[in-house]
Amino acid sequence: MSLIKKSLIRLINFISVNTAILSIANAVKAEDYDIKLPSSSTTYQLKNQTRFFEAKFPVKFTSFSDSKVTHVIAADSSESRPTESGIPSLRRQPTGEEERFEPERIPLQIPFPKQPYRASPSITIINPSGYGASWGSAGIGLGYQDRVRFIDQADGVIGLGFGLGNSQKSLGAQVGISLVDVSSPFRDGAINLKLHRRLPQDSSVAIGVQGLTKWGDTDGGSSVYGVATKRFKLKRDRTKPFSEIYTTVGIGGGQFRSEADINNGNETVGVFGSLAIKVAQPVGFVAEWSGQDLTIGVPLVLFRRLPLVVVPALTDITGSAGDGARFIFGFGYSFSF
Repeated sequence: MSLIKKSLIRLINFISVNTAILSIANAVKAEDYDIKLPSSSTTYQLKNQTRFFEAKFPVKFTSFSDSKVTHVIAADSSESRPTESGIPSLRRQPTGEEERFEPERIPLQIPFPKQPYRASPSITIINPSGYGASWGSAGIGLGYQDRVRFIDQADGVIGLGFGLGNSQKSLGAQVGISLVDVSSPFRDGAINLKLHRRLPQDSSVAIGVQGLTKWGDTDGGSSVYGVATKRFKLKRDRTKPFSEIYTTVGIGGGQFRSEADINNGNETVGVFGSLAIKVAQPVGFVAEWSGQDLTIGVPLVLFRRLPLVVVPALTDITGSAGDGARFIFGFGYSFSF
């Protein structure tokens, strides 16, 4: 099984801050003010002890009083009407019980945003994708299957990988090491290489070789491939359910050929592809054709702050390869340096 890889995507959360308005539960009453009205101006000055307040008429003045300070509010009023002399009149507001201001106590509610996930669900299971690691990214993976084809025996694989270059500016290179014997990790293995390039419109392409260099007794030969992956945004907010779909299509030889062509030694080219849906922020669903048979799985990000992805899956579902469906399990941890 090849190393399961994934991209680190930093989510930018847009945080909404709610502002609470706090009021003092005091009675409201109208006050008397010393008002001077210059005859040649439409702007008047209201004197309230040591404070001065300017406003344009028509206005009404209402005071909110507590034990220490009196505040004056000026507001448009349909009750203020100019007199025959052209000077607006001021009407004192009623102080009846029916017009008392009764403020409400509003509880302060400040939302605390959740931490973003440091990893995203895998977009392929067995197949390579058009994306890859660049310089500063590395990872480790473990693969397990409850039995291998035609043999009732469990098997496992260890994968190590790191990135070189920059796929956005020029070209990225992902180097992987597959250790196919868990009991004696460095006895049997292979080195894999993928060159990848990010393209506009949320897409990426790659060419690579599985088993570029081998040592010991590995399960397969070398497999050259080319692949392209594109992301489709279904929603603007990537944290929402069913926000993204990834499609992957590729061609290759070696392990990507049909089982019949491998058994007969036919040097053909096979077609493989994957469809990945982001069901929720930490949950994905992947269905893929490996060139031989169908595989489905559910990638899961278990923790927000830990870039760890697990992938339980079933492979060889249709029976076109192997001797029946098999359970496989992948574990991947990525980090930056």
